[in-house]
Amino acid sequence: MREKPTFIINFRLPWGLFLAYFEIPERFIPFVRAAHEEGFDKSNLPSLDTMSPSDRCVARFCQDPPSEKNKKLKIVPVVVEGPWVVKSVVGGKPAIIGNKLPVNYHYSPASEKKALYLEADLDIVASSAARGILSVTRTYTQVLTIDLGFVVQGNTADELPEQMLVGARLHGIDPITAPPYPLCGDNLMHTITDGDDSSDE
Repeated sequence: MREKPTFIINFRLPWGLFLAYFEIPERFIPFVRAAHEEGFDKSNLPSLDTMSPSDRCVARFCQDPPSEKNKKLKIVPVVVEGPWVVKSVVGGKPAIIGNKLPVNYHYSPASEKKALYLEADLDIVASSAARGILSVTRTYTQVLTIDLGFVVQGNTADELPEQMLVGARLHGIDPITAPPYPLCGDNLMHTITDGDDSSDE
């Protein structure tokens, strides 16, 4: 992450975080920057007329303010393998995420040795319906295979047909026994712990 321009989807779950991250293709970078960087020259943006319908849809999404993004980003959850009770609550139908739970967007521009990123934070904890689905699936996570697809909804004729934006397959994940993310040199908690240890000596 930060070696390539990155789109991050951050699921804020009752028991922790789940991050999915994807490289942003070069052709969309100007549109991301145009929406989030003050003073960016929009007069030189690539023409939308030469793009495919799905690329045009994504380019417009990249330029949208958060309120408009929330009306377009859809999740498509599909239980590939798992008990019927999980399949019945997950459903498998596309849903506009912003209609179901709070979504916040964060952007950081490119800086020295770091590429830009755009992050969508999905606050699962704030949705009683989402928490209900998670309470059912959590019991069976070790035997589940779930595909999570994300689509930008095409709202005009020149944005159709839609195409999958990004996707991930989750297989046999156990959020309770999964090891914590390893500490790194610039990890804040690592720094705080080291500081506390030294002050006790």
